[in-house]
Amino acid sequence: MKFFFLILFVSCSSLNLKNIHVKAPEKKETVFNLKWIKNLDPYYKSGNLPIGTSSPYIFEDILYMGDLSGKMTAYDMKDGSIIWEVLDNGPIQSQVNKVEDTIFYGSKNGRLYARHYLTGKLKYSIDLASPIESQPSYYKGRLIVNLRNHSVIVLDASTGKIFWRYQRSIPYVTTLQRVSKPLPFQNEIILGFADGYIVSLSLDEGIVVWEQKLSTGVKFVDVDVKPLFFNNYIVAGSAAGPLRMLNPETGTIEKTIELYQSHTPLVSNGDMIVGSTSGIVYRIDKYGKIREQSKVSDFALSSIVTWKDGFIATLMGGEILYLNNEFKVQEKFLLGSDQSAIFGEAIVSSEKEIAVYSSRNRLYIFN
Repeated sequence: MKFFFLILFVSCSSLNLKNIHVKAPEKKETVFNLKWIKNLDPYYKSGNLPIGTSSPYIFEDILYMGDLSGKMTAYDMKDGSIIWEVLDNGPIQSQVNKVEDTIFYGSKNGRLYARHYLTGKLKYSIDLASPIESQPSYYKGRLIVNLRNHSVIVLDASTGKIFWRYQRSIPYVTTLQRVSKPLPFQNEIILGFADGYIVSLSLDEGIVVWEQKLSTGVKFVDVDVKPLFFNNYIVAGSAAGPLRMLNPETGTIEKTIELYQSHTPLVSNGDMIVGSTSGIVYRIDKYGKIREQSKVSDFALSSIVTWKDGFIATLMGGEILYLNNEFKVQEKFLLGSDQSAIFGEAIVSSEKEIAVYSSRNRLYIFN
């Protein structure tokens, strides 16, 4: 045995190690460079899966995210460290909005919160008596909150004083149970409801200026995505009806585009880019004509944003797509579970980082 080790030692010592080169495996290039991730899944009993539908909000180098355990957290975008966090009363599925030095958001218990954006200190909170699942909107000093019970409340943003409430009667029992963000226009706010109508309300009194039916289906007719002002038209649609281009003054349907939108369109280089419930991405010009289309998935799209040299498309399925300018899939990021989806929207920071929140309550940041 000693003789064997002696031969081995002598043989190894005679090797010329200078001529041996070990080549490291090549690193695969990817657009999805994961910067950090947070698991925000709350405690739950087996079989009762908590589904996240919210979206992050980014201001400069701070990311705000509420979760279903009732925590609102401000994260440092650089490394995901916590700047501040508070535990509120009830799960949070409302995206944050920021106005001056205040952030606004709501809980599923129906309470609206106003906090200082840097410290989290509470300025005021108010009970609105119905779940708040959409982002509060701000317009001309007023805060506009669309509630789960098909009503809209307009408040003084600085004090929380309620100016008026508009209640919509919904005859359908089958709704998507999602709510539209309002689009401010002149002295009005325009938003969709679960009865398939889009409605324009006066900002001062909440009086109906006009209303227009958009959906052509018989169930799940909700107009639940934020309307868009594009080329002097109001653009809105439903998962149960075609995309419409409306006269903003009267609500009259001027043009109809035969696609079933699943998110608010993106305006890019003078065109609208919108994904459908059937996984098709469309490019539509200012005249309402479809110039280009490409099927990228079997799942509905939840958002499209410009990123790097192409687009990021989030899906109501288990992956995120990177598309080139011809809407061809260049790369995919798998969310890791067939139960994962993105029901909110992708958010782009000023540093061109992407933030998304999955239905399995994972917060992803890419750079």
